[in-house]
Amino acid sequence: MTTETKILGSIVIITIILLVGGIFFLSRSASGPKDITGATVLQIDYSKGEKTGSDSAKVKVVEFSDFQCPACLAVEPIVKQIRTSYSLDQVQIIYRHFPLPQHAYGRQAAIYAEAAGEQGKFWEMHGKLFETQAEWSDLDEKGATAFFLGLAKQLNLDENKISQAIVDNNLKARIDGDTAEGQRLGVNSTPTFFVNGRKVNMQSFNDLIAAVEAELKK
Repeated sequence: MTTETKILGSIVIITIILLVGGIFFLSRSASGPKDITGATVLQIDYSKGEKTGSDSAKVKVVEFSDFQCPACLAVEPIVKQIRTSYSLDQVQIIYRHFPLPQHAYGRQAAIYAEAAGEQGKFWEMHGKLFETQAEWSDLDEKGATAFFLGLAKQLNLDENKISQAIVDNNLKARIDGDTAEGQRLGVNSTPTFFVNGRKVNMQSFNDLIAAVEAELKK
């Protein structure tokens, strides 16, 4: 084997090693730990929305959601887990409305939830709407309205007050305000979460728990 051949062989081997090493490094980088929240801390008006937890809680989780959204229903067990696993001083959850235009009754459901909130039962109606999502999503308009009124009756709400509230422009303005805030923050799908002002880039719903845990450790 000539000297030139040996040198050429060494170059080829080193090149292969560098290529394999580079591929390995890139694959490690792609699959390794990532910051699952955005770097930018956005200014969010925490005075708005329906809340659980203390205003002085260390971690504020803001959810933009749609009652007719299947993914919003799917993430509910994770949200409930966060709500029950931490003290009121640790985590505050703030629900904001973001009914999507493709969902025929998302906005109507939001109005009924707010109407229930006027009687102190927003979270009870919130739970009922998600639990029964499959039942009312495919109804016609008249059937959906009757269904929502039936939920109000199950919660022992004053039906006259509910009927008055659902035509109240203040409730409609509240939902419009939530939607506008979401759009300002760059929300374009549901559910979208912000943890202490940073958007959670979820690859799985468990990423939301990880984001909360990370903030609690700070």
